[in-house]
Amino acid sequence: MKSRTEFLERAIEAYVQDIRDSKVVVVKSWTEPKVRTAVVKYLRRHPSAFVSEICEALGIDFELGFRVVRSLMEDGIVDRTP
Repeated sequence: MKSRTEFLERAIEAYVQDIRDSKVVVVKSWTEPKVRTAVVKYLRRHPSAFVSEICEALGIDFELGFRVVRSLMEDGIVDRTP
């Protein structure tokens, strides 16, 4: 590194890139039955997805999303991918 200025420029560039790459997730108000329906519809369009991806895409609270997916697995509606 040649100077403090160069160091700061690189740090600022990295910070700006991190901000560009970040997402804002808006969590909506959901009922459990609506989440079940939405998750099943989502998985029809995206057959292999992480629960966190589903939650982010639909704006579902992570705790509720994981609970619903666990319930769907117990009911045999969805399954883990190998």
